[in-house]
Amino acid sequence: MDKASDDSLLQFLRAEAEGLADQPSLAEVEELSSQQIQTLLHDLWVHQIELEMQNEELRKTQAVLAASRDKFSQLYDAAPVGYCTLNAKGIILECNHTLCRLLGLSRAKLLHYPLGHFVDGQELSILHHMLNTDQNNLEHSLKFSVKGRSQPLHMLLHLHRIVHGLEGSEAVWLAACSDISQLQELSLELKIKGRALESTLEGVMITNQQMQICYVNPAFELTTGFSREQALGQTPRLLKSGKHTSTFYADMWSALNREGSWRGEIWNRRANGEIYPEWLSISTIFDEQRRPQYFVGVFSDISREESTRRRLHQLAYFDGITELPNRHLFTDRLNQELAHARRNQSGFALLFMDLDRFKSINDTLGHSVGDELLLQVSQRLKSELRENDTVARMGGDEFLMLLPGVDSQHDAEQVAAKILELMARPFDLGGRQYHISISVGVSRYPEDGLDGETLIKHADIAMYRSKDRGRNTFSSFSHSLNQQMSEQVLLENDLREALRHDRLELHYQPQWDLARGSWFGVEALLRWPHPEHGMIPPGDFIPLAEQSGLIVHIGYWVLRRAVRQYLDWKAQGLDVGLISINLSPHQFLQSNLVETIGPILSESGMPAGSLAIEITESAAMPNFHYSIKTLESLRSMGIAIHIDDFGTGFSSLSHLRHLPIDMLKIDRQFIDEIPDNQDDLAIVQSILAMAKALKLGVVAEGVETQGQSDFLSREGCQIGQGYLFAKPQPHGEISELFGKMGVGGRGSG
Repeated sequence: MDKASDDSLLQFLRAEAEGLADQPSLAEVEELSSQQIQTLLHDLWVHQIELEMQNEELRKTQAVLAASRDKFSQLYDAAPVGYCTLNAKGIILECNHTLCRLLGLSRAKLLHYPLGHFVDGQELSILHHMLNTDQNNLEHSLKFSVKGRSQPLHMLLHLHRIVHGLEGSEAVWLAACSDISQLQELSLELKIKGRALESTLEGVMITNQQMQICYVNPAFELTTGFSREQALGQTPRLLKSGKHTSTFYADMWSALNREGSWRGEIWNRRANGEIYPEWLSISTIFDEQRRPQYFVGVFSDISREESTRRRLHQLAYFDGITELPNRHLFTDRLNQELAHARRNQSGFALLFMDLDRFKSINDTLGHSVGDELLLQVSQRLKSELRENDTVARMGGDEFLMLLPGVDSQHDAEQVAAKILELMARPFDLGGRQYHISISVGVSRYPEDGLDGETLIKHADIAMYRSKDRGRNTFSSFSHSLNQQMSEQVLLENDLREALRHDRLELHYQPQWDLARGSWFGVEALLRWPHPEHGMIPPGDFIPLAEQSGLIVHIGYWVLRRAVRQYLDWKAQGLDVGLISINLSPHQFLQSNLVETIGPILSESGMPAGSLAIEITESAAMPNFHYSIKTLESLRSMGIAIHIDDFGTGFSSLSHLRHLPIDMLKIDRQFIDEIPDNQDDLAIVQSILAMAKALKLGVVAEGVETQGQSDFLSREGCQIGQGYLFAKPQPHGEISELFGKMGVGGRGSG
């Protein structure tokens, strides 16, 4: 090795040695031998190689770190949470892309930008407090206002304090910002739903898959009477009423497992033992494998609805006054019995019942008394029912009774006779005793009809036959009776036409003053000249008019026609004295009777003192106080009041003396056989004596012989009426008769 080479080597060695603390010093190297130098060079060469290898590892590590840093940067930017570093003043030192997106600004604008710019008011104070605390970890929910958004963001801010190792270094904060707006909305929604669940009027019960109750709301407690503590952990059997079968519950659970829901009406039991109806809806909550996890039951107490439903059913199928089945329900049961009878070739009976003179009581005593009477009648009828019988109110005062298995006329009429006996006892109405009868019609299946409508119609026809026979009796349907009723229907229709077209007539029967031997007045009598059947007797069409309700209209027609005829006679210079007209019981009981008669007289100009109104005892006695009031009103107008057919009714003499009347008319049945019949003679004498004591005048009807006239005159009877004096005559013949000898004129009679 030459000197130049040695110098170069020494320079190298010095340079290397300067960097190796643990290597020999330069002075030591210069004293080395060549062999030693070679060895040293070898060691240095090896060390150089090791250094290069370490540098390569370092470069690899730096590359890995750079890759990790890039990956972290990507993750940092792409993280769903907004990250940034802040100094103690809240200035953003670094931030990721998510925070930029949340706050709506680029990174360039956010860097060195105060985070507090996005926070207002009290929440800004909270942020400053967090940044200036010594704690390392803090968390708080703040509202961030972001430009362009209608609603502020709800951010959950988490701060982690980072302190550098160098003493005196300023601490920075790593901030994590999470948008919890949706969580806040969901929380609010859950809170609202929870509040609604707690405040709803419907009971809520939730059970787990083991059927243990895990939640109930206050409405559950209020409805069932079981407290939350009593219910939790129990099963729904706590509410079981015992009214449902196992099949009912099996069907319920089948629907829940199959469809996930069930709804319907169920009866449950309250804590106090009361059974009540509820409308229940159950929904199943399934897990991911569609296994039932929870069952949510929502129910409402429908006791009131159930009561309303029963009430509506009662109104739809039962009479409101008597609580008997109504026409609708009766028709349904009748149709069922018809089907049964057809299958079994059996029979049954139908009774149609109508109260006699019910309208008189209803109109005079008031509807409340009439309703009470209907109720008492229904109770008596129900007392005779067998288990399968049905009695119904068809409306008004009509009742129907269905008697299954009663297929003979004799058996049916026995039931009808029993009903008459039931009605014979007096009814207590407002502390007073009233007698009322009933008329009954009987029809039978299959003899009298094969359908319900026909059977009811035929029973109705038979009932009207009972009315014609004098009421308070029963009649069975027959085809001959049907023919008679058909004729009556036609006759009623003709009567309506006659009234509508003014085809009725008035005849007048004069009344003779027995003491003076002169005419006293006339009684207006209704006549009906039928275009096909000739003159129809009053006994044939007056009852028909009463049954049909035409009698009231006819009564006012008679009054107007009689008033007009009186004025015509007066215009002719003819004085017929007192003109009498008859009021039917139906007309007398009309509440507007006085108000109707008054205007007729005042408008016509007829003196009220020239008019007499005749009513029967049967019309006056049922409602005595009403009769007194009405008669007093009529008499105050100047109208005379006569009691017609006296002696044939059920008058009470103690009541009679209080009636404001002027005259009694003795019925012709007591006059026919006097003076030969001693019983009739005694009756007439008693009536005359009573009338004298009460200062009442007396008219004797049906006087046909001179002997009758003489007897009546001797006994003090004032007025006679009958064929001995004159028959009923048209108004023209009355003009001729009274023209020869007017009222007060003498004659032979």
